[in-house]
Formats: sequence, structure tokens, C-alpha cells
Amino acid sequence: MTDPSSRPAKPVQPPAKRAPGWIAPVLVASIAGAATWGIGVTVFRGALVDRGLPDAVSEASADQQAQWGYGAQLADLGSQAAAMASLAENEKIAAALADLGTSLSQGAALLGELHFDDQPPADAPESYSPEKLAALASSVATLSSSIPEFADPDLQRGETLARIAFQINFDARDALKLVDKKQAAQLPPAISAGKADSPEAAQTVACLADHSLIEGTSSPADQELLEPVVLARALDRGYALDYTLQLNAARGGNATAQAAEKQRTALNSQLRTLRSALPEDCPDLRLPAYELPENGLDRLEKVAAAAQSDYSNALLAAAGNITGDQRSTVAGVVNSALGAQQSQSEAERILRSRAE
Repeated sequence: MTDPSSRPAKPVQPPAKRAPGWIAPVLVASIAGAATWGIGVTVFRGALVDRGLPDAVSEASADQQAQWGYGAQLADLGSQAAAMASLAENEKIAAALADLGTSLSQGAALLGELHFDDQPPADAPESYSPEKLAALASSVATLSSSIPEFADPDLQRGETLARIAFQINFDARDALKLVDKKQAAQLPPAISAGKADSPEAAQTVACLADHSLIEGTSSPADQELLEPVVLARALDRGYALDYTLQLNAARGGNATAQAAEKQRTALNSQLRTLRSALPEDCPDLRLPAYELPENGLDRLEKVAAAAQSDYSNALLAAAGNITGDQRSTVAGVVNSALGAQQSQSEAERILRSRAE
């Protein structure tokens, strides 16, 4: 993105849909600001543009500009998906494109977007074809594979970017599967860029010295500990899920036991991969036992479902906040873990309000 102080900002109207509750839009004069992670995601309206470039744009950090630029790309692709959905005659394809457009637009609303007057508007498709759907899905998947890396880390911003990346990637695959399953399988996975040439060359994440930081979901006071913390939390929540699955297998019927053991096999493969992102001499993060909630043994299925959700959330936080060589390692685990869930008939949306 070129220096924004050299050209006028183009107004972007606030999204028609209200952002989820954890975004909490706050209106101040002519600026509609979304109080997300303290960066000041800002949507600028015409009154400010008439008076020249807003200070909030000209003084924006490189991180802010990267965030807004990514949001603008999401918005452009969302407009294309929505337009194509209105043109597709097949109801399933139209619905899949509409879902993709919604996810892209929601992502843009969460990040904010900034366009400039000398930027041409995104081309809106005038007709639908399988080839145009494939091209759109490829563009979405490519965008999801390379989320921005920021100079100043922030846990919630990283997790939000990961949620956006995985949701639009899965939606793009679902849409393309309806016309070409083989091509859909070849789309780049979310957050896949930056993979090291070989596992031996990859720079690992530092060991976590203070294990008390594993508790909770807030960002550590020392931001240099962010990567060790989010990886440790993902491992911890994975071990906790494994524990509940073991109990489920031991106390359930034969069919329940087989399903739990199958899930445990996949889970432990994921945990070994996550563990490989740490140096071999790091102390084991596994705790000897986990406390179940009150009357947990009487409702193991619900406890296991909650543990699965905690693990998924911890994985997303890790994928969005680990940078460099190990980003693709963690992202591969998330693709494996969440991809299996997304294949279910009633898959839970990844991009959602934390209040839900």
C-alpha cells in the first residue's frame, strides 16, 4: 500500500449488519470506530473526506494500514461472491456463494477497510459460470493463506484473523466442491504461507517458563511471551480433550468407545505435530490429571463437546499469533482439526461472536 498521506481516502460506509457483540461499535462525531483490540479500526465517512485526509489515516501505523488493506480485499471479494450468488440458477451453488459472501463481508467489517480514490472498484461479475466460481474460490483461498504479519503482536487480533482465514477458506472449498471436488481439494489451505524448507531448518517456538500463564485466555503482559503462551494453551486444551475422550471410551458402550478412540488417534497425531514446534528439551506441558466439572462423569458427552470447543478456540488463537517458520505447522493442525468438524452436516461456524 502506498503512503496514504499522498492521496485522498475514499469513504467506506459502515456495514449494514451490526458486528458481533464483542466488537461493540462506538460512534464518535463523523467517525464510526469499532473498538476491537485497541488498534482503532476506523471506517471513514464523507464529512471527513471533504476536509482532506483524516489524521487517523495519515498517522496510521504500518500495522493499521496492513489490517485495513486486508479488510478491503475481503470486502471486494465479498461483493463479487454476493453478485455471483444472485446470478447462479442452481440453488445450492447460490446458497454456497451467499455464505461465502457473508463470511467475507463479516471479516471486512471486523477488520475495517480503507480504499483510495485512485483505486478502481472491484469488477462485479455480470454472469455466473463454474469457471468464474473456481476463479473466485481460488482468489479467496489464496488470500486466506497469507494473512498479514504485524510488528506489534496482539492476541485477539491474531485470533480474529485466523477465524476469518479459516472460515472463508472452508466456505470457498464448499462452494467449489459443488462444481469440481478435485479442484476444491487443490486450493491452498488457510495460513499456509511461510513454510520452512525442511523441518530441521524451522525455528521453533520458545519454551514456556511460567506454566501459570497457561490458565485463561487473556494476553500475557509480556508480549514476547505470546507465542509460547498460545502454543502451550493449545497443547493443554488438547491434552484435556484427550482426557475426556479416554473417560468417554472407558464408560461408554462399544460404539461410543470406538468413536472416542478414533478421535483420540487423530487428536494425538495433532498434538505430536504441535509439540514439534517446541524445542525437544522443553519440559512436558501435560498435567497428570484434569478436574472434571461438577457431576462431569454424569454428562461426559457435554463435557467432551465443551473440551472440543476449548481446543478449537486455542488452536485458532495459536494459528493467528505464531509467526515465522512454525506458522504453517500450527495452521496445518488447525486445518486437520477444524476440517473434520466442517465436514459434519451441522458444522459450527468458526467466524462468530464470542458472546454466542
